[in-house]
Formats: sequence, structure tokens, C-alpha cells
Amino acid sequence: MPEFEETEEERMIRNSVSSLMDEYEDDYWREIEEERGFPEEVWQDLADHGYVGIAIPEEYGGEGMGIKEMVTVMEEVGMNGGWSATVAFVLNPIFGGETLVAHGTEEQKEQWLPKIASGDAKWALGVTEPDAGLNTSNISTIAEKDGDGYVINGSKIWTSRVAEADRITLLARTLPPEDADSPTHGLSIFLVDPDSDGIDYDEIPLDIYFERTYNLYLDDVRVHESQIVGTEHQGLYHIFDTLNTERITVAAAAVAAGYSALDQAADYANDREVFGVPIGSHQAIQHPLADAYAELETAKLMTHKAAWMYDNDKPSQEVGAAANSAKLQAGKAAWNACEAAMTTFGGMSASSEIGIAKLWSMVRHLRVAPVSEQMVRNYLAENELGLPRSY
Repeated sequence: MPEFEETEEERMIRNSVSSLMDEYEDDYWREIEEERGFPEEVWQDLADHGYVGIAIPEEYGGEGMGIKEMVTVMEEVGMNGGWSATVAFVLNPIFGGETLVAHGTEEQKEQWLPKIASGDAKWALGVTEPDAGLNTSNISTIAEKDGDGYVINGSKIWTSRVAEADRITLLARTLPPEDADSPTHGLSIFLVDPDSDGIDYDEIPLDIYFERTYNLYLDDVRVHESQIVGTEHQGLYHIFDTLNTERITVAAAAVAAGYSALDQAADYANDREVFGVPIGSHQAIQHPLADAYAELETAKLMTHKAAWMYDNDKPSQEVGAAANSAKLQAGKAAWNACEAAMTTFGGMSASSEIGIAKLWSMVRHLRVAPVSEQMVRNYLAENELGLPRSY
């Protein structure tokens, strides 16, 4: 099992990322969050220091470390003001990088992994559809074989950051359901250029804080067979391979956001005086913050355990149980931290200057996406407790 004491390398990563993040003031992040923009300067700074490509193999321009080190980077980014930037790690080095590391051709790896590591390539994920949701085997986007390529037709929803993406990891059906061996067979992954002819998208209006996300439309989009990632018709299984790292990094994003809310609330509780004493001296403020701290510490341990298990090639089902548990607990812990912070700030919690309301809304979204807590519970009940399938 993993050591509870961080390695010297992990401590160096924490200190280095923390120092890097100190260069970006609150006003910078406030502007990014108000505009739902992408923190280009921070992302490039992280890439230049090797942190975007920390889990990409050295031969492809990365640092050759693991998901545990990536989690460490994400925590420091999120706890030092950049909580809105942590989801970029899920899209770029995970659904871009990890997918290619595991299943890409040598040509795809050589073309794209160094660009992801250097910050020069950004990624979007095109899987979810309006009529399929989490029932991914039910997607209806079709890729029909045509000579040495395919013609893709269909639509996707919740395609985050596609407007600035260089490629989309897109899942499409390459066999009709009646010709597939099973509901999960007959789908393939394609690397699709969002500027291709036949692609259109429009932004989804949001009432809560989250990164920019889009409806994606594909009308006779032509792709070459060299744009398939992995084995034809096996794409859903390839996507499943990446889901454990997705769960782990989403958990890290939630934990980091929770700590950010908690730190701001604790500072405010120490400084704000009512009736001559700091509000933090009252147990009605202290106890929810203390509970949030304990819950975040627990979720952080589970997240690091899951990352360690993945990096050390533990059996996929064991990693899946740990990764899903981490995602479930991290979402709840971060939500409770935000709730406690909202109570601590009182009416000021709604102000843009404080920013807690935006953080609170992002954390709430992480509890339902990219997989809902209900589906996580279904997974754990069926696979770890041996209970009957419930859906």
C-alpha cells in the first residue's frame, strides 16, 4: 500500500507548483471565472515546468511520472486559486494524453503527446449524447465506412472546451447494434479536428459556474482511417480504460476546490468580528469547518490511494472501486466544505469578490458529472457488494 508520508519528489512538486501559483493574483482568477475563460498563461507556465505532461512518458516529451503526481499538481493548483483550471487536466492529459498512451498508434503518439505535454494542444471529449446520457452503449452518432475513411453523422452534448480544442476524442458507432456482438461492441474512437467541414457547435447557456461547454453537430464529417484510436469496434472498452483516471482526477479537482473554500472561510472566520469577538470562536462556525476538514482529509487519502493503485498496475476492478469511492467521497466532502464556507461568509458569500458562490456551483456540478453519484453507488453495490444490477 502507499506510504502515508509524501516522497521528497512529491514535496518538491507541491512547493514548486505553489510558488508558481503565487505569481497569479486573485484578480487574475476572478476575471477568468467571470468570463469562463481559459487560463492560458497559467496553463503554459505549468506546461513549461513539466506539470501538464507529468504523466506522459519521457520519450514523448513528458516527465514519465504517474497519476499520483498529477493529483499532487492538481491539488496545489486548485488550493492556490486555480480551482477553475483543474478540470483542464481531465480533458487534456487524461482524455487526450492517457487515451493515446494506452491505445494510440505510434504515429498518433509522436504527433500529439509532445504537444499535449508542452501545452500546445488542447482536447475535448465527444461522448455524451442527448438521448443516451450515461447509457453510452446507446449512442446514435454513426461512422460509416467509406473507402479509406469514415463519414460521421450525429450530435453530442456537454462537449466542454471544444471551441479552443485542437482535437476531439469522439466516440461513434461503427457497427449497427444488430451486427454487434454485444451492446458495448461496435463503437470506435476517432481523433477529430473540430475545424473539419461538417462540424458545428453552439455554447450551452449555464446558470451555474462551469467551464464553457457546447452542443456538437456532425454532418457528413469525413475522417481518415488513420484517425481511429485503438481497435475498430472496441472504442467503448478503450474509453472504459480511461474512466478510472478520469474518476481520480475529478476527485482531485473536487478535493482542491473544497480546500480552497475551507481556507478562505477559515481566514474570514479569524478576521471577521461580531460583538467584539471573531466569528470563528463560535462553535456554530467552528464545527462545520472542522467536519469539512476531516471529510476532505479522508477524501484526499482515498484519491491518493486510487492514484497509487493505478500507477502500480493493480487489478482494474480494484482500481475502479477505489477511483469511484474517491470520486463519491470527494464530491460530498467538497460540497460540505462549500456549504460551511457559505455559512461562514453569510451574505458576502454571494458576492463576486469573494467567489465562493462560483466555487460552490462548480463543486455541485462535479457531483453529477462526469458520472453521477447514483451511478457510482450502483457500480460499488454491484461490483463490490455483489448486489443485483439495479439499472
